[in-house]
Amino acid sequence: MSVLITFDLDNTLWDVDPVLVRAEQAIYHWFDDRFPGFNKEFDTQTLAALRRELLQESDPLKTSLPKLRTDSYRIALEQFGLPKEEAETMSQAAFSFFDEWRQKVDLYPNAAKILWELANHYRLAVITNGTADVYHKNIGIGGSFEFVLRADQQGISKPAAGIFHKAAIQANVDVTNIIHIGDHHNDDVYGVNNVGGRSIWFNRHGARRWSKEWEGIPNAEIHALEELPNTIANLLK
Repeated sequence: MSVLITFDLDNTLWDVDPVLVRAEQAIYHWFDDRFPGFNKEFDTQTLAALRRELLQESDPLKTSLPKLRTDSYRIALEQFGLPKEEAETMSQAAFSFFDEWRQKVDLYPNAAKILWELANHYRLAVITNGTADVYHKNIGIGGSFEFVLRADQQGISKPAAGIFHKAAIQANVDVTNIIHIGDHHNDDVYGVNNVGGRSIWFNRHGARRWSKEWEGIPNAEIHALEELPNTIANLLK
């Protein structure tokens, strides 16, 4: 049986919250250095509110976080007083700066080692709604994966069945032979189970409990990445 093991990234291979906090702080100073007074009108909370407004107005932005963030910067810069063309150019530069900080992740302990070990026995891929790049030098785990499907690049996001079917087609396996590992009850567990695949819920340190209100139930649950080799082997028996 040809099996494909797919991974979520944020909060599965690293904690994303500190990454985003650092990136937001860095872009705050980026704007402050170039456009004094901008942050008084458009602080982090104001920009976040602008992005929420844009999401309500445009469904395509829901699967394109880079465009959503870039558009929010562009609109804010135009409202701040920049000419349209300059606002467009600077919004792209701002996102590039933010995105570079977005790649400064701290992998969970032994994550790289475990991925490498799994890659010696299984075919691995990534299915993520985030914008992290596993091939970026700051992350450096791309060598363990055959391919990556990012929602912003595919135009479809988890838990939609389509992104799991795309992974199956690219790997030339039946979608029911996908085992997906992730932390999110809906995007990851429900998403893959809904297409007939199997799920491994990453509940780090066992800090959460599966809610009766959540759809479905994971095929397996792990509290540390070190549990993955045995858990996968047991699912394949």
